[in-house]
Amino acid sequence: MKRRVFLRGVAGAALAAPFLSSLHEKKAKGAASTTPVRNVFFYTHNGCLTDKWFPKTTNGALTASDLMAGTLAPLAPYVSKLMVPRGFRSMNQYGSGQTIDPHDQACGSKLTCAPIDSANKRYATAVSLDHVIAEAINPAGKDPLVLSVGAASTSIKEIISFSAPGTAFPATVNPTTVYNQLTGLFGSAPATGGTTTVTPADYHVARGKSAIDLVSGDLNRFKALKMSGADQKRIADWLDLLRQTETGMGGMGTMVSPSSCTSATAMAPPLNITQAAVTAGSPTGAIATGAFVGTNNTGTGAANLATSFTLGGDMMMNLIALSMICDTNRSIIMLYPGYVTFNWDGIMHTHDHHGLSHRTGDFSVGGSCGVANVLDMIQQIDSWYAGKFAKLVGLLDSIGEGDGTLLDHTATTWLPELSDGATHNTNNLPIMIAGSANGYLKTGQVINVDTGTPDAGKSTSTCQDGSSGSIGYTGSMGGNTPINKLYVTLMNAVGMRNADGSKITTFGVMDGMNANPGISNPGEVTSLTTGK
Repeated sequence: MKRRVFLRGVAGAALAAPFLSSLHEKKAKGAASTTPVRNVFFYTHNGCLTDKWFPKTTNGALTASDLMAGTLAPLAPYVSKLMVPRGFRSMNQYGSGQTIDPHDQACGSKLTCAPIDSANKRYATAVSLDHVIAEAINPAGKDPLVLSVGAASTSIKEIISFSAPGTAFPATVNPTTVYNQLTGLFGSAPATGGTTTVTPADYHVARGKSAIDLVSGDLNRFKALKMSGADQKRIADWLDLLRQTETGMGGMGTMVSPSSCTSATAMAPPLNITQAAVTAGSPTGAIATGAFVGTNNTGTGAANLATSFTLGGDMMMNLIALSMICDTNRSIIMLYPGYVTFNWDGIMHTHDHHGLSHRTGDFSVGGSCGVANVLDMIQQIDSWYAGKFAKLVGLLDSIGEGDGTLLDHTATTWLPELSDGATHNTNNLPIMIAGSANGYLKTGQVINVDTGTPDAGKSTSTCQDGSSGSIGYTGSMGGNTPINKLYVTLMNAVGMRNADGSKITTFGVMDGMNANPGISNPGEVTSLTTGK
C-alpha cells in the first residue's frame, strides 16, 4: 500500500495510515521499502561565535560532553544521531569572484552554488538545491515546503530558495496557510470561477468540531486492526501532534459559512485566528520593503515579531512533522530572518542581530567594538537557535516511522549563512546534520572533510567584556572543501540517482572562487557516508 491520505472524503483530515509498518504485510512479496527519505534545511543568518559553536573534538566520536561545553548544549540528548562535518566552504565569498554585498551573495549562492545577478534583485542565476531534490523525490514532483517567520519577504537578504534562475521562491510565514494545505479542511478554490463543493463534513468543521472528532468512528475501526505495539504508539503520536497543532492554532470554535472558506480571510474564523492574531504573528512591512526590522522593532511591531519567532516558529515545526507523517513533502526549509532585534524568551536586546554580528551595533564593518558585552548578546542568540534546532530534532525523533523515527529517515541540516558575522567568511562553516537519511549518513561523529586540523576561528578574540578596542580579524583559516560535495552527498542520501542508476557527482555552477572552471572537484564525500 502506498503512503496516502485516507479518510479524505470523510472530513478532509490528513490522517495518513501507511506510516504504520505492521500494516504493510499485504504488499507484494519482495517489494522495496516505501519509507520516504527526506531532506530538511534549518537556515540561520549572520553566522555565530564559531569558537563557542564547534565541539572541541575536531575529528572522531562525538560525545554529549563535547556539546555541553558550548553553544550546542541543547542537542546533547541526541548526540548519537548527530554529525558535525568540519571544513566545508560556500564558494561565492565576498570579494572572490563577485564583490557584491556579502549577505546577498551568501543567500543567493548558498543553495545554488552559482553567482548572483546584480541586475535582477541580486537573485541567484541557478535553481536551488531544495527544488532539485523536490523534483526528484517529492510526491508528483511538487514544490518544496519553504517556511519562515516574521513578515513575508522577496528580498535577497531573506531568500535562499529559487525555482528557476532569477526566480525567487519566497517562504510561507503564516502557519494557518500551511495547516490548511495539510488538512484540506476547507477544500480549494476552483481554478476558473464556479463554486467550491461543500461536503457535510465542512459544516461540522465550521461548527467547531475537530478533524479528529469527525473521523473518530473510522479511526476506532482502524485502531481495532491487528498491528504491532510500535504502530499503536505511532497512531497515538500522530493524534497528539494533530491535536497539539489544532490547539495551538486556537481550535475551531467559531461558525462561518463553509462556502466562503476558500479565501484566506474566511479561513481564519473557524480556526479562531483573527486578522489581528495573524498580524501579531507575522510582522508586515519592515522586511518586505527592504528596511530592517532592527531599526524600528519597538512597540506593537516588537510584540508581533516575538510572537512569530516563538509561537509561530514552534507551530511551523509541528507542521513540518505533520507534513512528513502525511508524506506531503520531502524537501523542506525552515528559515529564520536575520535582521531582527531579539526581545523574547528572556533576551532583551536593543540592537538587531545583524548589527550585533558586526560587533558595531549597525551596518558598518570593521573599526571599534561598538556595543558593550556584544559577545554575550551574540551568544544568547546562538544558544536560542541551538535550542530551536534541538526542538525540531527532538520532535522528529519522538515520532515513530517504519523501523525508526522520522528523524532517522531524514537528513536535517543546520545550515548557516556565514561562519563569523563580523568577518563574513564562508569557510569552515558551522554545520550540523541530524538523522542518517535511513542509514546513509554516519552519526555520532565529528568528521573533518578537509586537510589539516579544523580551525574554530577567532570570534571571541576581541570585543570581550565590553571592550571598545579594535574588532580585528574574527574569522578562521582553512576549511575550503566545496560545499557542493556536501550537497551531492545529501542528494545521494535521499535516493537521487542519474538516469543510468549511478550516483550523483555534481551540483551547481561552481565549486571554486568564481564560475570558471565550473565543477573541478566532483563526487560526494564518502567519509560522511556508511557505504550503504
